[in-house]
Amino acid sequence: MPGVFEVVRSVPVGLAIEDILLLAEYSLEGEWEGQVRYLPL
Repeated sequence: MPGVFEVVRSVPVGLAIEDILLLAEYSLEGEWEGQVRYLPL
């Protein structure tokens, strides 16, 4: 499993996108493999 990020419905779409972009920008390849994380951070 490559990793899953779940976003709470009450989070504004813009904030969720910012968090996802932040994760994509500063994460290492395979860093989230096998994990389930919840956003916002």
